[in-house]
Amino acid sequence: MQPPIASAAKTQPTRLLFIASIGNQAPYRRTRHSAGHILLDELAPRLRTNWSQNSNNSNIGVSGAETAEPSHSHLPIGAYYTTWYSPSYMNESGPKLVRQLSKWLGRQDEVVSRGTVLPSKAESWLEGLVPAQTQSAGNSNAKGYPATLVILHDELEAPLGKISLKRGGPENASLRGHRGLISVLESLRGKGMYAHGSKVSPNSNPSRDQGPQAQKKSGKESIVPRDLSILRVGIGIGRPESRAKNAVADYVLTEMDAAEVDAVHQTVGPVMGILEEELFWNGQESKPKSKKK
Repeated sequence: MQPPIASAAKTQPTRLLFIASIGNQAPYRRTRHSAGHILLDELAPRLRTNWSQNSNNSNIGVSGAETAEPSHSHLPIGAYYTTWYSPSYMNESGPKLVRQLSKWLGRQDEVVSRGTVLPSKAESWLEGLVPAQTQSAGNSNAKGYPATLVILHDELEAPLGKISLKRGGPENASLRGHRGLISVLESLRGKGMYAHGSKVSPNSNPSRDQGPQAQKKSGKESIVPRDLSILRVGIGIGRPESRAKNAVADYVLTEMDAAEVDAVHQTVGPVMGILEEELFWNGQESKPKSKKK
């Protein structure tokens, strides 16, 4: 059964979602360590189909036209999310992901603030748009529409096919040495997009990673960072029984068999439900820091 998508009471998304999978590229694309990619293979087309059928664009005329009174409530749901595969190897996931995240958020700020109807082809939604310096309503120093970075990744600590849901970085729940997550969090800190002071790894440099605080000390105008939440969606792959030195590395770099791939694909329905909740989350209600399904 498909999860309900955007009920009548939820007609206007309140957040942008950047849904990114991290893993490895060929020849390791189908391994357990790339469970996030394998999930996104099945998830992305389902999102396009289900969410486009419920896109809130009944008041919009021809594609590409603007309403008489632009309003982001008239935008299709597709304007509020994107899916993205990391092209990097797992340990180097952060830099390219954060660069793409920043670029997309800037462009979508422009789309949301203008209430522009997007072209009908999803591939061309972002073409020709200029990154915006959009400011949040009610705070002249705040920048950007609320957003969530959703990271799809493999999870050794969860049984095969189970979902581990964690919000934030290591200040909320340990990264358990996951080098892909560490790379992403370090890159976010380096760009001033991750405000928490906890070190991500011994390589983190708090004095370098202060972002807006560093701007304030340097005498530049203080900019309140975007409301950016991090949602870690771990897909259980289980642990090897062996405790040998290289057992974990060998295990995660082994290709999934058909039953394992099917177990990952079976998580699509629950993950879609999680993403719908996130799309309409106001950022204030209590959300679970850690949850397994």
